[in-house]
Amino acid sequence: MKVLGEDLGRSDPLRILFVVPDLGTGGAERHVVTLAPALDPARFTVSVVCIGDEGALFTTLTRQGVPGRALHSRYRRLRALLGLIRIMRRERPDVVITRGYNADTLGRIAAALTRVPRSVVWVHNSSDITPRSPVRRVVYRLLDAVTSAYYGVAEVQRGYLVDQLGFPESKIEVIENGVDPARFRPPPPGERARVARELGISPTGPTIGILAVLRPEKDHSTALHAMRTVLDEIPDARLVLIGDGPARGALEQLAEELGIARSVVFAGARSDVAPLLAVVDVVLLSSYTECFPLAVLEAMACGLPVVGTDVGGVPEMIDDGTTGRLVPPRDPRAMAEALIKLLRDPEPAAEMGRAARRRVEERFTLERSVRVAESTLLRTAGREHPARPLRLSIVQDEVTVGGAENLLLDLCRHIDRSVVEPRLVCLREAGAMRSDFEAAGVVVESLGRRGRFDPSTLVRLVRSFRAAGTDVVLVTHYHRAALLLGRIAARFARVPANVVAAHDMDLRSVGKRVLPRTVVETLFLSHALVLLAPSQGRYLHDEEGVGRFPWRRIREVVIPNGVEVPPAPAPADRTAARERLGLDPADFVVGIVAVLRPQKAHHVLLRAIASLTPAHPRLRLVVVGDGPEEGAVRALVDHLGIADRVLFTGLRSDVAQLLPGFDVSCLSSVHEGAPLAVLESMAAGVPVVATDCGAVRDMVADSREGFIVPVGDAVALAGRLAELIADPDLRQTMGLRARARAERECSIERTVQGFQQLLVDLVPR
Repeated sequence: MKVLGEDLGRSDPLRILFVVPDLGTGGAERHVVTLAPALDPARFTVSVVCIGDEGALFTTLTRQGVPGRALHSRYRRLRALLGLIRIMRRERPDVVITRGYNADTLGRIAAALTRVPRSVVWVHNSSDITPRSPVRRVVYRLLDAVTSAYYGVAEVQRGYLVDQLGFPESKIEVIENGVDPARFRPPPPGERARVARELGISPTGPTIGILAVLRPEKDHSTALHAMRTVLDEIPDARLVLIGDGPARGALEQLAEELGIARSVVFAGARSDVAPLLAVVDVVLLSSYTECFPLAVLEAMACGLPVVGTDVGGVPEMIDDGTTGRLVPPRDPRAMAEALIKLLRDPEPAAEMGRAARRRVEERFTLERSVRVAESTLLRTAGREHPARPLRLSIVQDEVTVGGAENLLLDLCRHIDRSVVEPRLVCLREAGAMRSDFEAAGVVVESLGRRGRFDPSTLVRLVRSFRAAGTDVVLVTHYHRAALLLGRIAARFARVPANVVAAHDMDLRSVGKRVLPRTVVETLFLSHALVLLAPSQGRYLHDEEGVGRFPWRRIREVVIPNGVEVPPAPAPADRTAARERLGLDPADFVVGIVAVLRPQKAHHVLLRAIASLTPAHPRLRLVVVGDGPEEGAVRALVDHLGIADRVLFTGLRSDVAQLLPGFDVSCLSSVHEGAPLAVLESMAAGVPVVATDCGAVRDMVADSREGFIVPVGDAVALAGRLAELIADPDLRQTMGLRARARAERECSIERTVQGFQQLLVDLVPR
């Protein structure tokens, strides 16, 4: 079948040719050397040509099986152009990808002359170090006519590409960089001492590391001036510069002039970056211009906090105060202050490092980057078929009201129906949320399962999958019958893929499991396990044996929960919420949004509130939700003598309108997954006080967006609430941080995109 002259029925691998200046040791060059070998060889054939010399990373590329050649003609443009034309005529690429001015210009001209179907410019900068000449601007405008797409590596580039360079916004695609967390991980014990001996420094002294080519834009000179201030406060500190380049001589001289040469180690260009980081406590990025530096991701993957300049896409990587610190560029004092604080306070610095590793695992993995790149390349080449959507069957026993069910509903509401067409199959009755799913345009089918053992249910489920032409079955762990029957029926019906989604953890505290033993032993029968957070994956591995043996292994994909992030609340929203609740504007309102079940441990919060009421007469608690424990909870309220302080609203559909009326949102659970109530509170700009269970630490940074307290500790919970009651500025600051994090990381759109990408990966259309 041909559409617009393109053969959409082609199944041969897409031929990709990268045209680059060389393969030196810079970040853009490392990007090519990392991405090219990782592309699926069944769908892509990749080769690389260097206009100039090979460069230090050339052999790294070819050893991984990617053909490469060098024209040795960087400054002989006609010769380089003729060489590119010969190569393109011989290899007949489907897509030519260029990077760097000479490569961008000559590569696209050669591609046009040899009628290569698609040309792409992959941009690795978010500003120009030197102004572009008028000639270069004219050349780029002319070549836009033969350019199919402009790829970037950071969202911040969109403004630069459109506003400064004048590229059409419709041609811009962003594919974030990624690293392999398995290659960059916290060092094993003893590694620090070994690396310290190799570098000739003390293994116990605090050490700062910089991973960057020694070029002017990396601004090592500001780092050296900052180091002078650091040494005044911490005399045994060391600075290790990993990298080499033309500025090395000048930097060595500057270190001598500043009197810090003994404390600065020039380690040179190294291929073993990860082991060297074993001796580093804090990584520094001092550049005055950057785009999306891989070095920062590598440091974060090693579990290290990063102090980075607030330039380019760096703020997209570093969450200030959570995974590291952002400082202004060319400001040695601010840089030094951030470094001193982290070096002097190692425990918060270590927590930042752990949070940095989690951020990489969630968003910046090489696998994710490669999958997005593959999808984007196929789309650019016109290889994505205008096929029917994937047919997704979600199997539940019934859909009662709960966080996981609300997440599935939001997923169905927001998923792109041209990509995925969801339907809901309930083994028993559809349940209380049937009308919500139907209102979202989801077909709901009930199989009428009778009793615990009803063999006819399996037969009806197989027929349902076949009749609907199901491509993927999604089951959740907490419906045991659906978990068993859905996976078996998917196999009998020959559904291409079935996926298990886990929505809980910490069940050991109540003597239960997330995944039944039978499921763990048969994980090889499924195609993917969806996790809410990396911590959930670690829990399932450590506590339930997932991955311990070959038959327990499965593709694990982290797709964090998300919520609809409303506009930032205004004072009028707070007033309206208080009116809905019948509360006075002067009241201090603590809210909890949770089903009244034992796992939510409302009694812990009630005891904390009771201890605070004598000193805080305006304190009020709003309990949103209903459930089987409502009678017991109300009885405890009466027993504690706080009935006049507690408002029970029952189940509400207007929670988003109520949240701005809270001063603090609480969660007192004994076990959780990634509770939506926490995300919704953050989206409303409300600080959170929650117990340390489930993936709460992946969502809330303690003392930043709120507080995390031990499970079951009413005294600690009361202490944190008292702290927030007494400090309005702290509440406001935490609320603003919570809102910013929700906007950045917790939108339902990100969750939906994660599921869509997984399903398309499992069942290519």
